[in-house]
Amino acid sequence: MLSVAVSLVGGLIFGYLFLDTDVKDTLDLILMSALDVMIFIAGIEIGSNRGILKRICNLHSALLALAIPLAVACGSICGALLLGHIAGLSAYDSLLVGGGLGWYSFSSVVISAMYSTEIGTVAFLANMMREISGFFLIPLLVRVHKFLALAPSGAATMDSGLPVVIKYTNLHVGMYSFINGLVLTLIVPVLISWLLSLR
Repeated sequence: MLSVAVSLVGGLIFGYLFLDTDVKDTLDLILMSALDVMIFIAGIEIGSNRGILKRICNLHSALLALAIPLAVACGSICGALLLGHIAGLSAYDSLLVGGGLGWYSFSSVVISAMYSTEIGTVAFLANMMREISGFFLIPLLVRVHKFLALAPSGAATMDSGLPVVIKYTNLHVGMYSFINGLVLTLIVPVLISWLLSLR
């Protein structure tokens, strides 16, 4: 956890002092390449442990794999309504922001294009901060229960959050982490589209 915090703060300082926005494309390429490598390695770890695959291929595990993302989605929506009310957002705008479920690159663009640039920006910041805060919250939440590691990052538990979940839990929870992120990623376009159709 300390190393994550040091890396983030160090990157912020380095970027502020030495880099400009014209290197964004290069940094995005490096970030996505590193993320691809981490996910590939996580996939190798999960795939090579055949016992995990056998343990998850039964009715109980399948129901749990669906119940977790549905619970995360419901919690995200309720949390967005509560925090949006405190921040002075309307219930509708809060639902749109929370409906991103951690997938900031999709939700912010769609909301900005089809509804409001302001709310799209809020969705971007809220969902991006959700993903970043997951790096710090996961090590704390696993002390209560390992499956709580799947809540903070939302849809990002399939990609950037996956290595963190595996590091602080185990490969079995990592398998659920990937499924959680995948299901939430599939829910987001449907949920955002449905909410936008209610305008």
